[in-house]
Amino acid sequence: MNRKSVMSVMVMAASLVSASAVYAAPASVRTPVNAIYSNSHSKLVKFALRNDSSAPLKLMVGDKEMTLEPGKPVAVELASGQKIVAEETTATNKAGDVLATAFDGLNGATVSVR
Repeated sequence: MNRKSVMSVMVMAASLVSASAVYAAPASVRTPVNAIYSNSHSKLVKFALRNDSSAPLKLMVGDKEMTLEPGKPVAVELASGQKIVAEETTATNKAGDVLATAFDGLNGATVSVR
């Protein structure tokens, strides 16, 4: 190697080392406030659940456990995106199956469950 190429390799190596030393990390990172509190402004969806089977159904409606008696509609109010999950295995559903998810289109409707 000649002297000129050795010098250019040294300059390149020095610039790579100094580039990371010169960089200053930001003192803080700003987080949008509405990204943190987005769940607190969820729209509530009001609808009814009706058990169309012949036996009571145990359901997890949002974060509440509920037993749904046959043929009786029950008014429900959930935040958009919350789920209705089967708690017990039945003839048509397994425990843990998501039966419905609350969304604006369910507002005022009756959801029948078997």
